Amino acid sequence: MLKDDGDIVRGLGFVSMYSAWVEEDIDDILRLLDPVEPFEVKQQRWPISRKLDHAAKIVHSLESNELKNLPDALKNAVTLFDRRNEVIHGRIYASFEKVDYVQSGRPNVPTRQITSAELYELANDFWNYRGNFIGPQIFRLPRAIQKYVVKCS
Repeated sequence: MLKDDGDIVRGLGFVSMYSAWVEEDIDDILRLLDPVEPFEVKQQRWPISRKLDHAAKIVHSLESNELKNLPDALKNAVTLFDRRNEVIHGRIYASFEKVDYVQSGRPNVPTRQITSAELYELANDFWNYRGNFIGPQIFRLPRAIQKYVVKCS
């Protein structure tokens, strides 16, 4: 678990790295699911929210009791990525009052205060969320895919 050291830039870096690792986990799951539904080049370019939804639907179609929590974990990860997008795609400014603000690039989104604590918390949330995706990839997902392929043949 990362400890907040007060450095906004470092916190933002951890958010970027840890979210990228989770995004890679999602791509790995979709590659594993290739025997069920191909993970083509076009799909590899989808936004993460669309990949999460797509992976959840495929995993759900496997009808595996071992993976009953994985579709919800995939769908619920959208919230984490929305939080990430807000800070990664926003602009962070320091004011003369020694307060940092994040300004969205989207219209009608108010500028708000941001702290290093928020960024470190988000980075830790991504780190902790990875367990939802790493564990199933080792045994449960390959086993469920194999059963599905055998059933369909």
